[in-house]
Amino acid sequence: MTASASPTPADTVVKSARCPRCGRRFDCARHAEPFDCWCKTLPPLPANQVDPRGRCLCPECLATSVAGEQAVRTATRG
Repeated sequence: MTASASPTPADTVVKSARCPRCGRRFDCARHAEPFDCWCKTLPPLPANQVDPRGRCLCPECLATSVAGEQAVRTATRG
């Protein structure tokens, strides 16, 4: 018998999370295998803005953080 290459249901579970910034609930697939979360469609934040032990931000707060970071980069380029 060969091992299945497809993920098991437990590997693909999307969990409900609470945003540490605004308190809203949202779906987070951070621990899904393979990684398939909505956040991978956004540009990454700089490492100095990410706490690897911290919780994920909701879509709205992450989008706001990404937009703010892009504005800072644009302003510093001249």
